[in-house]
Amino acid sequence: MILGVDPPTTLMWGLVVIGVFAGCYVMVGSVLDSARVRRARKRDEMQHDLAIVLFRPGQEGTAAAERLTRGPRSILFDLIQRSAADLSGDADARLRSLVAAAGLGRRIRRRIHSRSWRSRAQGAALASLLPFGHPDRLALLDDRHGLVRSRAVDAMAASDIAENAERITALLDDPAQAVRLAAKNALLKGGTAIVPALDLYLFSSAGPGTVFALDVAANLPDPRLVISIEHHALSNDARRREVAARALGPWASRSTILADLLRDDEDEVRAAAALAIAVGGAQDSVAEIGLLLRDRSWTVRRAAGSALASLGAAGAMTLRVYAHDSDLYAQDMARQTLATIEASPSSLDSSLPAGAVGSGAMP
Repeated sequence: MILGVDPPTTLMWGLVVIGVFAGCYVMVGSVLDSARVRRARKRDEMQHDLAIVLFRPGQEGTAAAERLTRGPRSILFDLIQRSAADLSGDADARLRSLVAAAGLGRRIRRRIHSRSWRSRAQGAALASLLPFGHPDRLALLDDRHGLVRSRAVDAMAASDIAENAERITALLDDPAQAVRLAAKNALLKGGTAIVPALDLYLFSSAGPGTVFALDVAANLPDPRLVISIEHHALSNDARRREVAARALGPWASRSTILADLLRDDEDEVRAAAALAIAVGGAQDSVAEIGLLLRDRSWTVRRAAGSALASLGAAGAMTLRVYAHDSDLYAQDMARQTLATIEASPSSLDSSLPAGAVGSGAMP
């Protein structure tokens, strides 16, 4: 006995306390596990209902929407966050209706106006679910944090892009590279509705976003943009001249500047011009492209060979001539290109006249 305490009694009480703590731990763990299982099951049910709402309109979708509005808002909000970025058209409209019916607009606005840039980034991704015309839909385009601005541009609906095209073209000069890239992608989604704003930007701007704007023009061929593109094809910046050459491809037959770019000082510009002429099918430039088979740059020679292979019989005959050229660079590239054409039966009929490939003899 120590200090009047019986050791067996102390041990017994110690075991009792440990047992109580262990029992409480097991009970609490069991309750928490049960809650997690119930929440996971509820989440699966709500995810299934959300899919019905988005992709099965009608009575079944209406019933699923009613079940979702009665479910836990936190689960529904999380599911909507994960789904919003991948939707468009009718599904996006149904999701917007569900947000209004469930009263989740307030949660979205709280995130939009949050002090935390992470919360604002979440709000930016969901802003397009607010009603059309709501001032908070586009509020984060002017946010002080670059990632938030880029998320806000990424999440814009096509109708918002068309209505705010000038605002988006201004973001092509944003200090943050992520925002400039997001603005470019948004303009590509805007279709021909953004052409007037893009034309104005290209004609009046020489900022860091000019190359992105030219890239949009290259992927959105519209005759209204030709004059502005040609303006940049004469730029002192080689990168702009290269992208402008690509953008002029569909108009190669009526653009004299492309032929001039075949003699540019920069390899990438000459290569881009050759390929652009092939895109436009300007066969009157076949002779000038053929000269590029003698270029000292492999990139330019490869582009010239590919361009000639795309220019039908005239291009194929030019390759046959250069296959016997005194310049070994030209001879090698011409023969490689002819071998590629020969190995692709689908190209033979469209690229070569009868008997143009095969023996290696001059036609």
